[in-house]
Amino acid sequence: MNDRTTLFRIADGLSGVLFIAWFFLPISIGLVSPGQIVAESATPQYFTPLTFPVTLSGGITATQIALSIIYLVPLLGIFKLVCLVIPNKLGEIASPLSLFATLARIVATSLMVFAFIFPMLRYADSGAWFLSLPRTGVILAPVSFAANIASVVIFLRLMNLRNPIYREYQDFKKQRALVPMEIADKIRGRTSAFDVLFKIRTKLFIAFIGIISMILLVLSLVLLQNYRSTILKAVGDAARSQVEQTSANYRVNLGDSIAMFEYLNRQFELNKKAEFAYDNLTLYSNLKSERYLDELNADLSEFRAEFSTERMGLQFPDVPALTGTDATVYARMFAADPKVVSLHDTDARIFRYVSPIIKQDTVTQGTERIKRARILGFSIMTFSEDVVMRPYYLTRVSVIIFTFFFLYIAVVLTYLVGSYIVNPLLFLRMNVRKISDVLSSASLVYKDCVHSHDEIKSLSSEINDMVTVIRGIVPYISASTLKQAETGTASTTRKELTFLFTDIRGFTTLCEGMEPEEVVTILNHYLDLETEIILNNNGDVDKFVGDEMMAFFEGPNKEEHACRAAMQIRQAMMKEREEREKKGLAVVSIGIGINTGDVVFGSVGARDRMDFTSIGDTVNLAARLEGANKAYGSKSIITEAVYERVKDQFLCRELDFIAVKGKTEPVRIYEILQEIPEAHPKLLEIKSNFEKGLTAYRARKWDKAAIAFKKNIDLFNDHPSTVFLERAEHFTRHAPPDNWDGVFRMTVK
Repeated sequence: MNDRTTLFRIADGLSGVLFIAWFFLPISIGLVSPGQIVAESATPQYFTPLTFPVTLSGGITATQIALSIIYLVPLLGIFKLVCLVIPNKLGEIASPLSLFATLARIVATSLMVFAFIFPMLRYADSGAWFLSLPRTGVILAPVSFAANIASVVIFLRLMNLRNPIYREYQDFKKQRALVPMEIADKIRGRTSAFDVLFKIRTKLFIAFIGIISMILLVLSLVLLQNYRSTILKAVGDAARSQVEQTSANYRVNLGDSIAMFEYLNRQFELNKKAEFAYDNLTLYSNLKSERYLDELNADLSEFRAEFSTERMGLQFPDVPALTGTDATVYARMFAADPKVVSLHDTDARIFRYVSPIIKQDTVTQGTERIKRARILGFSIMTFSEDVVMRPYYLTRVSVIIFTFFFLYIAVVLTYLVGSYIVNPLLFLRMNVRKISDVLSSASLVYKDCVHSHDEIKSLSSEINDMVTVIRGIVPYISASTLKQAETGTASTTRKELTFLFTDIRGFTTLCEGMEPEEVVTILNHYLDLETEIILNNNGDVDKFVGDEMMAFFEGPNKEEHACRAAMQIRQAMMKEREEREKKGLAVVSIGIGINTGDVVFGSVGARDRMDFTSIGDTVNLAARLEGANKAYGSKSIITEAVYERVKDQFLCRELDFIAVKGKTEPVRIYEILQEIPEAHPKLLEIKSNFEKGLTAYRARKWDKAAIAFKKNIDLFNDHPSTVFLERAEHFTRHAPPDNWDGVFRMTVK
């Protein structure tokens, strides 16, 4: 047995001593009767865990049976002492770091904490309860809570160490710690004592616990305030009603002391059973002095107590009189607002409810007889603040206890969630490091974009080494292929995509007489220009075939993105053309075909060498349309399906009704001229003239069609108009058959 294990066993044995000692020491108090703890003559009833269930509940009840589980705590303490004495004979179960021992400590310390909390929930109805706690309870309560926290921490640590990958990571950390400081600084960046503030667990703790604490605090304050207001309103409403009733009874039974004694006896008996019992109900009177509510310039005379629940059965008992000053204050308040007067004396800690006893007298004033409100006396009911606020105080204690309980649970859960997030990252860091060590023969560059100082920063540093290896491969793989590779399996799916094909016209002529290296440089320049535009418009390049490119777009606005990319590619190629013309170099142009529709999107190829691409008529038609630009002298052709979705954003003209090579079903095609906000007026005229000519052409009005097409040619040198003018002239000489449907059937790709 090594020194560390011995130390753990001794500490575990001491916890057993704590469990046994706790069981026999007084930890809390009860009450002889409800609310009596606040009285000076109250006799506290001390609770010990040994007698706690029996003392707390008389007879065999469900609560008593439930609380009997506390007896497990000393049993566990005895077991730990046995484990300390004969550890070898009990095997793994005697180990202080075994799963059983760890869980047992959590259960025992939780029961200890519960034993402190339970009396609070039942008896802590004032601050005096806490002041009367025994010293052992005051000391053992925080010790038990700290022991519970330590038990939970040990359990979480033990669960981590039971994971072989976590242990492997710990070894990995130790190996990294052996790296010389100057090398370690380059690998993971310099660290400081404040690094713990940037850890993911710390961030989660600050965020989650901060939010939860704020929510619990706000809810607790709101609910407690509402509950306090509810209690005061309920007590106040009942008290106002009763003092008004008392004043009315006195006024009705004026001079009938027997009736008043009967009334007060009835109120006295009801008060014994009331949840909020008042201290006293007293009637003060002064029938000799005639004072009225409408003349309160001077102080009233003293009012003597005539009846009181403090001295039942006596008229004019030995109870302090109501001073004239106080009576005047009450009368003036009632005169200003004729309702029961409510007062809270914070120094005496009492609530007082006062109802004046008013008698309407008819008096002679000059030559008139008028009614005046004569003050006969006052009915005053007083409540002890401790009695009224007892339920509120108990509720406040409960809210505080449950708030801390849920915060405690939230802390543990935050740690678990943090471990769930952080541990995989740590393991990933370790594995990535191993991979990068194997693949570190290549020389690549990685831009570290992580600027935090937590575990993700460490992971980013490790990924830097691996990305250096694989970066050189990425340019040869499309984004869609990379996404598919993440699944690890070959699969296909149906998708609605928009395809864009481009082909550089005149590239072969341009490259005549050039060295192969020069050809590749020029080709890469044009393809790089096109690719950047495709990617900037949310597209992806599927593949390159010589000077041709296949790209696709997905999403709700895929057709718009594809057409905008086409316009930008044409604009960029026009700029390149102008620069080459200025230099006297050969120029090139570009043809673009766009189509949208369903395709099969997935893995294609052999078992050991696959590509990820799209297959279907949608793709084939887009490729054919790109080639159709040659037949019309156009730049960008789209299908009717694309046109219907972009006609509000782009100026387009209907080009023809064609059947491409290999297809018998004709399709209507359009040429994109420009985005509508940027369209030049001449484009609108070209569109108008061409569509007039196209309408006449399909109506077999060859002369009228020729006039419209010729106008476009003369004014704007429009190539599609030239194509249709030749067709119109041909049909003028050689009329088409009667079943001619206007479809142009292409015989070449």
